[in-house]
Amino acid sequence: MYPPPILLADLALIGILILTLILFVTMVTSLMLFVPYVPSPMQVVEFMIGKANIKGNEIVYDLGCGDARLLIAAKKKYPNIRAIGYELPLGVWLLAKLRVVFSKQDISIRLGNFLKANLSDADIVFLYLVPEVMKKLTEKMERELRKGTRVVSHGFELPGKTPLSVERCPLPSWHFFRPKGKEGPRVYVYEW
Repeated sequence: MYPPPILLADLALIGILILTLILFVTMVTSLMLFVPYVPSPMQVVEFMIGKANIKGNEIVYDLGCGDARLLIAAKKKYPNIRAIGYELPLGVWLLAKLRVVFSKQDISIRLGNFLKANLSDADIVFLYLVPEVMKKLTEKMERELRKGTRVVSHGFELPGKTPLSVERCPLPSWHFFRPKGKEGPRVYVYEW
C-alpha cells in the first residue's frame, strides 16, 4: 500500500554513488584538460604570498586554485583583499568550497574555465599550472592584465615573459635529493 520507507543504508548508498560520480567526473576532467590536482605545500604557499608583495586591499586571483589553501592563507593574513579562485574539476571545486566554508573567510570560488574569465581587474594572480596551459594563459594575460599586475607562479615559468625574480622555496625534504643551492621548487614573479 505505502512505499517502503527510505532506510539510512539506502541514503548512505545514494551518497556513496554521488561521491563516486563526482570523483569520476573530476578524474576525467583532469585528464582531458591536463590539469592534475597537486596541492602546493604550505611552505610554498606562504613563500608565494610573501613574494606577491600584497598591500592588503587588492583583487587577488588564484587560477586553478585547487583546495583554496593559498587564498585562505592570503585572506587570513590580509583580510581586506578580494580573493577569487577558479577551479574546473567538480570534485576539486567542491573541496575548495568546503575548505572556504570551514575557514569562515569571504572567498569566491568559481566553477569554470579561467581561460574564459575576465582578469582585467586583477592586481595579483597566483598560478600553479602545467606548462601546456601556461602558453594559452600568457596570451590571455597579455590581452587582459593592466600595467602593474603581479603574477606569481609556482614551479613553471610563463613562456616569452621575463620574470622580475626567480627564487627557490626551501623545503626540508628536498635537501636529500638536490645539490646545495638547488633546494626547493622555483617561484617566478612577474609584473605586467
